[in-house]
This record gives sequence, structure tokens and C-alpha cells, in this order.
Amino acid sequence: MRIVAAVHHPPVWTLPAAQVHRIAAALPNDEVLDARTAEDRMRLFREADVLLAFSISPAEAAAAERLRWIQSSAVGVAELLVPALASRGVVITNVRGVHSHMIAEHAIALVLALRRQLHVAAAQQTTRTWAQVEMMQARVPALANSRLVVIGLGEIGSRVAALAAGLGMRVTGVRRELDRPVPPGVERVVGPDQLHDALASADAVVLAAPRTFETKAMIGPAEFAVMRPHAVLINVARGRLIDDDAMVDALERGRIAGAGLDAFTREPLPDDHPLWRLPNVLITPHTAAFGADYWDGVVDLFLENVGRFRRGEPLANVVDQARGY
Repeated sequence: MRIVAAVHHPPVWTLPAAQVHRIAAALPNDEVLDARTAEDRMRLFREADVLLAFSISPAEAAAAERLRWIQSSAVGVAELLVPALASRGVVITNVRGVHSHMIAEHAIALVLALRRQLHVAAAQQTTRTWAQVEMMQARVPALANSRLVVIGLGEIGSRVAALAAGLGMRVTGVRRELDRPVPPGVERVVGPDQLHDALASADAVVLAAPRTFETKAMIGPAEFAVMRPHAVLINVARGRLIDDDAMVDALERGRIAGAGLDAFTREPLPDDHPLWRLPNVLITPHTAAFGADYWDGVVDLFLENVGRFRRGEPLANVVDQARGY
């Protein structure tokens, strides 16, 4: 079986050569190849049975006639949803659950930092300013009297809910499948049709939904209009879930108290983007998933799935390509 590793998006999202060697050592009877350039990808994809990749172009998909399965190196698979692959029955799996603990911790950290104005303290520290007046402006209820709304109750959202409940917050979840079991820590679950009611009750909102046609710009002017002035918005999912112009307007006008953002419509965030200058925004550069070693868990899951694939067993984390997750 020919396996092509094609995860090379410098400077961060690149599968280390040591991990490619690890895959090859674990699969001595297979041919494991590393595609690092556009030319490598087009040439090697033609004979690939399996890909470990983050993205594929329509031209690459058309050339990969032998391809049977793609293991995404990420949770989001928007860059792999090429119609030609679905029509040929190519299976796509993702790494759902591999980094959920780290991402959930990051989301909670952003909630707490914004509520307690820690970003203000850090900025004032650089000028040795005793910022008591600025810090006391954060008039928020204690966690035990606060409601967190988690939009998306997959692996990440469910973990966010459990952590928040452990801190004493009351949690409302928003998701499409209302017949599924309620995750631990979630007080109630509502559907997308009740999103505005949920937002109106929220002291903090965490976005943990996938990027799909339905979720594009799901937080826009109407949603910001119903949120509380002291509420904070956290995005550890995908940048396209938020209408950027509406968010900037809401932050400038004080419609919401602040935003903690780890994902953006354009990455890196352009130098001239207004989010950089807003004092009520805490930006992290798409690093929520980072921990001791981002790639160990990815490769662990891939190797487990290779074994399942070879034995004809169901693969872990198969993506519904029609839904996009």
C-alpha cells in the first residue's frame, strides 16, 4: 500500500520528518512517502492509496485515481471536501478528539482572562502602571452566577462544558441533534432556532461548531444585538463562523464586553485588521490545540486507522462529507 504524507504548511502546520519516519517504521510493509512541494504532491498523489493531509486541490483530487482514504491532520476538513472525491467514494477521517482537551482548556482560559481583565493588566504591566481603576471596570458576576453558552457540542464543546461546569458555571449547549445524550455538565440543550434566546442569557459564549455552509457567519449583527453588554465571545473553532465587521462594530460600541479569538477568517491576521487595535480583544494565533506535542496524537490515530483500514474494519472519525464534519 502506498501512503503519502502531505502535511506541509510552514511555519507551524508541517508534519515533522521524524513523524514521517515513525510512520514508515511502524508500517514496514507499506511504501511511505513525504510530499513537501506542489510538484511532489501532484506526482505522488497519482499512485497514492492513502493520504495523510490537510488539503487537496481539485486538480490533485482528479490525479489521485487510486486514492481510497484521506486522514485529515486536523478536525476541520473544509479543504478536503472536493466533490470528485465524494463521488468516487473516497473516505475522509479527521482527528476529532485528539486535541479537544487542550482546545477546551484554551477556551476556558480566554473566558477567565477576559472576565478578569488579565489582558488589561498585562498591557499595563509593560509600562509599570498600577491599573486598579481600569481593572475594576470589569463588572461581571461570579462564575457560580454566570451562564456559559457553548455553540457546538462535539468533542471540544462537550469538554468546554464539563470544565465550565466544574468551575461552577451553568451551561447551555446549542446543537442540531437534539435527540443525542446531553453531555456532562450541560444544564440544557437547545437547537439553532433558539440561538438568540440562548445568547440573550449568556455571560460568556464559546464557539466550538464546525465550519459548514449553515454555520458561516452564524454570529452576525442580529446575534450581537441580543447579547448582554458584559458578555464575552470566545472563538476556538473557525474564523468564518463570525461576521468580522459586525464583531468589530459590537466591540467598538460596547455591545459586548470583549472577544477572545484563536481563529480568523484570514490567517495570519493582517497587520491592518481593526481587531489588533481594540483593547477589549485578546488574540491568540490559532494555537489552542498546542500542547506537549501536537503531532503525536495525530500520528497515533492515523496508525490506528491504518490497522483498521487494512483489516476492513470501520475507521475512527469518519466525516459525513455532505454535512462537512
